[in-house]
Amino acid sequence: METKTLIELQKKGILLHRLVYVIFFFFRMILQFMSKDIKLQNTVWILSFLAFCWILEEVCCHNGYFNKLFVLQALRYVQCIFTIMMLCFISADDSLVIAMVAMLLMFFVDFFLTMRVNDKSTLISYMLYVSIPVLTVLVVKISVRHSNWWFFMFFNIILLLMVLFFEAFTFMDYMGAMDDMVFSQRNQLENIAERNEEILQMQDKLKNTNSALTIQKINLQNANRQIQMANDEMKAQTEILHYIANSFDVSKISNQITDAIMTVKKLDLCAVYIREKVYLNKHANYVIKTKNEKLDVGIKENISDIYQRMSECGEKEVNAHENIKENFPFLKDTDIQSIYIKVLCMDNDSYGLFMIGDSRPDMFSDNMSFYDAIIAQYDIAISNSKIYNEMQHMARKDGLTGINNRIYFNELFRKTIGEIQKKDSCISAALFDIDKFKNVNDTYGHLAGDEVIKRIAAVTEECIDKYEGFVCRYGGEEFVVALPGRNLEAAKPVITELFEELCRQVVQYNEYEIHMSVSVGLTSYPEVCKNPEDLLKRSDWCMYYAKEHGRHQICVDDGSIERE
Repeated sequence: METKTLIELQKKGILLHRLVYVIFFFFRMILQFMSKDIKLQNTVWILSFLAFCWILEEVCCHNGYFNKLFVLQALRYVQCIFTIMMLCFISADDSLVIAMVAMLLMFFVDFFLTMRVNDKSTLISYMLYVSIPVLTVLVVKISVRHSNWWFFMFFNIILLLMVLFFEAFTFMDYMGAMDDMVFSQRNQLENIAERNEEILQMQDKLKNTNSALTIQKINLQNANRQIQMANDEMKAQTEILHYIANSFDVSKISNQITDAIMTVKKLDLCAVYIREKVYLNKHANYVIKTKNEKLDVGIKENISDIYQRMSECGEKEVNAHENIKENFPFLKDTDIQSIYIKVLCMDNDSYGLFMIGDSRPDMFSDNMSFYDAIIAQYDIAISNSKIYNEMQHMARKDGLTGINNRIYFNELFRKTIGEIQKKDSCISAALFDIDKFKNVNDTYGHLAGDEVIKRIAAVTEECIDKYEGFVCRYGGEEFVVALPGRNLEAAKPVITELFEELCRQVVQYNEYEIHMSVSVGLTSYPEVCKNPEDLLKRSDWCMYYAKEHGRHQICVDDGSIERE
């Protein structure tokens, strides 16, 4: 038995000792009170012995002596000797014999457990260690006091020792038989092990067969995934083609394409950049999809520069998976490990940039046919949108200035008024014309007049676009400005800024400098005009009021101006 296990077993045995001590104590106390023949002196000796055993065990346990095997052995030996002495000297009371014998047996069992007997010679030695002191005490006791009782006690002790010897030898024989049985079982186990070895060899063959089947299964799964991926790609391309066929909105198409790529390929980054004036768009178009908000900002700040640099160098594409954090600093705090960038071209003219990235390394080294097909579809979308916008431009824009014509303005104005009324909001309108424009035509010619009108239109559109308004050439040298969502107080600074900017303009025509001046009328719904249909009429009245009262000014409608 392992020393550590033996020590733990002895510590648990302390609980049994406590129970025996308590029962013995109460048993003796009950006898002391119930029988007058019980000697008080014997009771005191018995209880002192119990206290001695208890205290001795507590001291050893508390100070950690039980962790040392020789202390346990010495403790059990002392307890056995003292128990036998107690049995010999103070067990004249017949009532104590059985209890003392029980305690002695308990200590004997603990003693032989701690001694770890392995053979019969060791067993005999330990039995002699216990027997010789006991027999010595008994012989001395009998020689001092001759008594039949002592002879009887001597006989009982000898009988007890014989029983212990017999049981111990029987136990040793039993352990020997157990060893033989274990040896037999070991032989059987060896035979079983040989058969198991054969079974293991068969299992290895089965395992190899299963591995081959697993590889085939994996190959089939990969083939199925590839088929599924091809199906998803074809489905995405079909949806994109359908969307392109039914829409000319490049922003929405870009969103549709980037969403399809992110869904099918499970990428971490997809972005499309279209420069300004590709499909008559005034501003560059950005569509960026990532899983990181900071990366969105970084791409938007850098994508136009990347496009410009690649276009100037004639570089068509970049496929990088090494040192990308150094080449593209905006990816520094991300886990992107692969990036692919392609300049978008149509009719040998670059118009934008396509960018994809992922945290998986070397992601874009092969199988790029899907992205090539998407880019080809995107070229179609841009071409369709360009043609559509050119047709719309011809129908909606003024031929000379390129801003909204009167027909489209009226359509846009009615639509805006409807939205304003639904939202219970407001709108301001300003109408202005060029002061003494007839003198410009008469003095410098109609071509010079056209240059003045174009300059006025360009400046007006650029200024009003900043405030989400819209303008049109209303006729001849007259222009209209609409500012949705602005009352008179909010519209005045905008119109004032426009007025000052227009009056600073100087058109160079041949050797002449043509300075400009305008008269402006401003009104608002529902602040002044209760009927939105009166907006243009009242702004026209205010404009004429400004012209009739000195020109080169802004007349703000207060509701009192009427046109005769």
